[in-house]
Amino acid sequence: MHLTLLIPDLIPPPGFIAEPDLPALPGLQALLAQGTIKRQPGRFLEEACLHELGLKYIASNPVAALSLLADGGQPGDDMWLRADPVHLHISRDNVQLMDSHVIEPTLDEAHAIATTLNHHLATGETTRELVIEVRDAARWYLKIPHTEMPETTSLWRASGANVFDHLPENTAGNINWRSLQNELQMLLHDHPVNLARLERNTLPINGIWFWGGGTFRTHAPVVKAANTSHLLQIRNTRNMIMPPTVKGPAQAEYPYRLMLAKLALARGLAINNKLPVSALPINFAQMPLASTHNFVVLHQPTRALRANQRHEWMTAVGAIDADWLQPLKAALIDRTIESLTLLLPNEAATLRVHVVQPQPWEFWKILKPMVAKKPLAKYVL
Repeated sequence: MHLTLLIPDLIPPPGFIAEPDLPALPGLQALLAQGTIKRQPGRFLEEACLHELGLKYIASNPVAALSLLADGGQPGDDMWLRADPVHLHISRDNVQLMDSHVIEPTLDEAHAIATTLNHHLATGETTRELVIEVRDAARWYLKIPHTEMPETTSLWRASGANVFDHLPENTAGNINWRSLQNELQMLLHDHPVNLARLERNTLPINGIWFWGGGTFRTHAPVVKAANTSHLLQIRNTRNMIMPPTVKGPAQAEYPYRLMLAKLALARGLAINNKLPVSALPINFAQMPLASTHNFVVLHQPTRALRANQRHEWMTAVGAIDADWLQPLKAALIDRTIESLTLLLPNEAATLRVHVVQPQPWEFWKILKPMVAKKPLAKYVL
């Protein structure tokens, strides 16, 4: 069995934590020492998921529709937009966005706020057909007309950044998305949910972020023209025959046979690609090993990193090393699994690490313990 683990921010981006404070991760360091490492461009967690399941990151990726699938919705051919709750921290020079990793809304808070916002939307001339659907405390959705699609910035790129640099851009539609975003923000200023949060000394939910819009049509693979000149024994490229029209997005073949993840986007991508989805086990010991190639997403380090919580990040990566990577090192040695791929992206670089079990004739590798050759700091750019 082969296992692929996507663990974003397990190796942190530069500047997040000082080199002397990097934790000792013996499982990770042993696997890095044993494996073949390829360095690739940096990717955010969501971009890595899109890339690994057949989609290159582009602005039109339908993240809202994909995550809606994971949340039990049926996107169909409709245009969907995420309308997620955020906190906007106002300073003298800018407005900084903090997402759900920081504010951690509850489902009751989400429904209470959505009720207020939907009442306002229903009274607007251009927004009366819009309804915010709360599928998760942190994931809210809008079904919008195809003509009203705005240009937006992904939440993972806007998080921690100056909001003024990433406001939605209107297209040819009638809805002014910037104005609407401001209107909803004003409604949240004195909302009972936020008054209660302030009494608890908790950051208020004082903004909505539109992003991730699209329909499944926007991520259908581009089908290239078929060059049949070699069949006609013609040595030029002019005999190009276009393939017949394919209805719906073509399904690509992936090596994975089972997706195990809590991340909504990963589960939605798997469902859309007809890949079975299972709940994420708490550790490798609970891992189903019957499938030939499992794909596991462990995104706890990213949650802590985006909330700028260094202690929580240390706890998360320590638990992943103890619960997953050290047992995986042992599983390779005792031949429970045949091979392992670690995908370790952060915003600066991605490490793709391939580790195989020693072959029976390589007795010196079996007897020699897997040990770290370089400190973790050497892998941080």
